[in-house]
Amino acid sequence: MAYDRNKYKIVLFRNGERVKCFFSSNRLDSVQNKYNELISEKKPKFIVEYLSRKKVRFELGIVTTEDVDADIYLKDDMGRTKTVGVSGEEYNMLKLIPYWREEFIYNHQTQSKVSYCEVLDTYLPTDGFKQVFTINNKLVIQNDNEFKMFSLKTVSDAARLIDLIEFDLLDEIRVDCLFVRDTNTVQRKQLYTLLEGAGYDRAFLRKQYTY
Repeated sequence: MAYDRNKYKIVLFRNGERVKCFFSSNRLDSVQNKYNELISEKKPKFIVEYLSRKKVRFELGIVTTEDVDADIYLKDDMGRTKTVGVSGEEYNMLKLIPYWREEFIYNHQTQSKVSYCEVLDTYLPTDGFKQVFTINNKLVIQNDNEFKMFSLKTVSDAARLIDLIEFDLLDEIRVDCLFVRDTNTVQRKQLYTLLEGAGYDRAFLRKQYTY
């Protein structure tokens, strides 16, 4: 019998669609060991929740060309239980659990994407008083008259990020930051004026989504 490396695969799914194969083998025990490694990894604090302005969910599964004894069931966003399959392929689902991908944040200072931990470690040191605020899909860190700008995919992502930062700093019993959320039009106009004075274009500040 020919050796088939594709008999078992570890696959990442996004909204039920296959997006990446992490590992494949002809041996189920090898795949299960690798699967256990992946699911035991520490979950990032800031994970992907939106892509192209649409809510996303990720699952990590083991698929096989072999027959399986039982169906896999998951609940959808409406709470309905559905049978999980691998559409359009010769594979059957052996295991499937919720998974994640880390969300990265666009740093306008370095013009690159950074992790949540990098934002905290680099731009929120313990010395000096800082103000952290959101405006549309952006997070801004102000230290005296210096502003550091970060962009997120959506307004919801920016709100989620500032909540996470505040929670983590409170957990460390830090009181060196004031948090101000984007909540009303008057406040937003004041921030536009303040940030325009720091060199940011209003058209850029008004944008609510990044792809």
